[in-house]
Amino acid sequence: MAGQKETVRISVLGKEFAVSCPEDERDALVKAARYVDLRMQEGLRGVRPVTMERHAVMAALNMAYELLRLREQSVSTSSEWVKRVTVLADTVEEVLRDELKERP
Repeated sequence: MAGQKETVRISVLGKEFAVSCPEDERDALVKAARYVDLRMQEGLRGVRPVTMERHAVMAALNMAYELLRLREQSVSTSSEWVKRVTVLADTVEEVLRDELKERP
């Protein structure tokens, strides 16, 4: 049955968590957990000791910043394509109009 939930065990900074998610999203959840773990481990290197909460908030802020930057780039890229397609469509229309005018 699609959408059925399962419990997935993930690990972040050596701590295990049980997370419920749809079966078809399991791989994405595991991949996300690995990414969070990696980012939090990176944040611990060469840094003075901090509370786990502060460290988690800093990692979340960095990931949110990264996500927002990617979204902005995506929107910018999308609008560029819309402009290009619009110019192309206008050019095609103009050529077709000229062709129709030249026909007897």
